[in-house]
Amino acid sequence: MSDARPVTISIAQFNAQDDDKPGNLARAAHYLELAGNRGSDIVVLPELFTGTGFSSGDAHEALAEPIPGPTFELMAAAARRHAMYVTGSFYERAADGRLHNTAPVVGPGGDLLGCYRKTHLFDVPNRTDLPPGIMESKKVSPGVELQLYDTNLCRFGIGICADIRFPEMFRAYAKAGAELILLPTAFLSPRFDHWDFLLKARATDHQMFIAASGMTGKEKVTGIGFIGRSAVVDPWGVILAGAPDEEALLTTTIDLDQVRRVRNWWPLNEQIRPDLYGNVAIKTSAS
Repeated sequence: MSDARPVTISIAQFNAQDDDKPGNLARAAHYLELAGNRGSDIVVLPELFTGTGFSSGDAHEALAEPIPGPTFELMAAAARRHAMYVTGSFYERAADGRLHNTAPVVGPGGDLLGCYRKTHLFDVPNRTDLPPGIMESKKVSPGVELQLYDTNLCRFGIGICADIRFPEMFRAYAKAGAELILLPTAFLSPRFDHWDFLLKARATDHQMFIAASGMTGKEKVTGIGFIGRSAVVDPWGVILAGAPDEEALLTTTIDLDQVRRVRNWWPLNEQIRPDLYGNVAIKTSAS
């Protein structure tokens, strides 16, 4: 027999344009209210939901704001009104003047529990054909820590978009007891195959749930497109719920006790061999 641990998660999927921050915030507020009305325990907004900063090399400057600040207060008001956890990322202007791609984590009382700053930036230095707003290291500073939140619901970790490509990060979260990862993204199209197998692999290898938002539509100046397809994936790598190719609020209820059941069945986290991984024997051929 198992003790069910139901948690209702909502994922907001919409398009954000750099020249319409008020409109972007209105969409976020709409979906937060809808999520609250659906009885959500956790809500995940997209990455850079106040504006992607992709339209030019300096568009992100006008979008950046402190935390706490106006966007945080919008998130906090909804969290407080509906007693839910809320996250999603936007450009933060830190006290030292540096900019970050940051996902604040808001508690059910509207309090700021912490700020996860994206640690693995999206950099493609050999792609000279891409617009200047894409190269993330030219715009923001990377974060320097992973963050695990021990809450009344579960232990959840935070990642942002390109972090999904680094399994070491998810292994660290799993070893620290994470049962769920919240992953705001603006994953670029047309790489649905990457999106699909990365989500399944991270969830399966580390035996945890992943709730991943995806921006949808296109950035109108550059034509850069986003994959959408927000999803909730279980510890077996099964997509429990997925969003369509349009703006939507995806809502589903998971049973967090599944993490315990899967890890008991095959305790992968106890079978890793860190003594092996730093010592690769290179064999040379005489021929």
